[in-house]
Amino acid sequence: MEKGSSSVVGRQRKDVEKNRRIRMRNLFFYLKSLIPLNNNSKKGMSINELVEHATRYIKQKEEKVERMKKMKEKLQLSNEGSSGSADHENTIEVRDAGSTLEVLFMTNSSSRSNGRSSLQLLGDIICILKEEGAEVISANFHDVGGVTHHTIHSQAYCSRVGVETDRICERLQELNKTGERSLH
Repeated sequence: MEKGSSSVVGRQRKDVEKNRRIRMRNLFFYLKSLIPLNNNSKKGMSINELVEHATRYIKQKEEKVERMKKMKEKLQLSNEGSSGSADHENTIEVRDAGSTLEVLFMTNSSSRSNGRSSLQLLGDIICILKEEGAEVISANFHDVGGVTHHTIHSQAYCSRVGVETDRICERLQELNKTGERSLH
């Protein structure tokens, strides 16, 4: 009798483990459907790679939420305090997203930074990116309460060589301070 009950317990354990594996597989498929991946990655990605990619993706989104909160606070302060005054400081942020580089900058659309308009500054930033070996994929802007938000997406001309994010940051910060492009 003892032998029969142990086989029942063994079968129950097998069933529990089988159901656990099925549930985990379904959860991984669901996770894979939630995060953006290119089609080649979706097919050959191991579970460990999928979890690592999902973790990086979530961290990037959390960082983006924090940046957006800070931008919102700056906008609220600039709208409350000056309501479109000309003393708004330009902010430039460079974000390295692996194969792409994202440049975000805000400028007061009613003022001129060092005698330069927002569009001239945009042109200078694009020139710096090109000089540093980045190809501009897209550039867009929108105006919110007198503050223009620009977003530029770029990638390296040659993926093996890449671009030096630190050097681009230095040049963009110098442009923000002086209003002149430096040709290093």
